[in-house]
Amino acid sequence: MMRTLMVMAVLAVSPSLAWAQADKPAPTIKREAAKPVPASDGAQMYMSYCSACHGKTGRGDGPAAAAMKTKPTDLTQLKKTHGGTYATKEFQDKVTGASMSASHGNVDMPIWGPIFRDIGGSPELRLFNLKQYIDAMQMP
Repeated sequence: MMRTLMVMAVLAVSPSLAWAQADKPAPTIKREAAKPVPASDGAQMYMSYCSACHGKTGRGDGPAAAAMKTKPTDLTQLKKTHGGTYATKEFQDKVTGASMSASHGNVDMPIWGPIFRDIGGSPELRLFNLKQYIDAMQMP
């Protein structure tokens, strides 16, 4: 009897939950030009270029993540999901677009190689310092 009442209560509330969800506008991503930040500052680059999608702590939970088709990668798990190491070359290839993945290079994830060249400073230094910052985020 109690189980039947619980099921009926859930069924009675479900349409109102669906209706409330339908009124919420779909999340969107605000697109704007990348602002130059020092190539020597991995933390500032991460906050400016990566955190909107990957989150401040790198877990893939940034404010723009809800609007993406593919959930952003949890950057704190890169070494764990890649056998204990995440090679610099692999990192550079993903970020610059030399190696494509489902999220890199589509409308959700920009290819940063040309952007880093356009905003000045050394693209290699940018990649090095960004990788150092993301390496420091790695969880055991």
